[in-house]
Amino acid sequence: MKKMLFLLIVAIFPALAMASPFGLKMGMTLKDIAKECEGKPEFVKNDAYIIKPKKSHPSFEHYIVFVDKNKGLYQIKAISSAISTNDYGTELQSSFNATKDRVAKRYGEPTIRDEIDPGSVFQDGNYWMYTLKGGARTLAAIWGKDENLADNLDMVILECSASEISTHQGFLILYYFFKNSDNIEDEQDSVL
Repeated sequence: MKKMLFLLIVAIFPALAMASPFGLKMGMTLKDIAKECEGKPEFVKNDAYIIKPKKSHPSFEHYIVFVDKNKGLYQIKAISSAISTNDYGTELQSSFNATKDRVAKRYGEPTIRDEIDPGSVFQDGNYWMYTLKGGARTLAAIWGKDENLADNLDMVILECSASEISTHQGFLILYYFFKNSDNIEDEQDSVL
């Protein structure tokens, strides 16, 4: 009996230890988050704080957490360092696909949203970055909403973003929305 219990604990503990993005879990307080970070969370505005998690990923340089004073952590936003790319967005798309495949190992195959506004006059591929920067193009991978995700997550989104400064630089932005995020939005919107 003891041997079976030990094997069960050994099998479950690694899954629990590895669970949660960047070592952060739904509902964590700022104090809890600070324990999982290098340095103290830096207040930005509203519920947003810049952090540097101990369990960071080399593809991402900036991390922002959204923490409600009553319900705790409800969203994580990770932003890559700048990715130099050509007009076609080749390097940015390549980084997107590599990161998408890594995230898919944990959360399964995503829904891909690869669209350009049909009204855009810049339909040709050599305007890929130009249309991304202008908001006429979207490239995103979406996990969740119609499926149950691990780690108390409601949705995970990976998207490409163009630099404000140059059409030859882009970023990847990875969002984690926990299951409590909808309730917090509803509470915030109730005053409107």
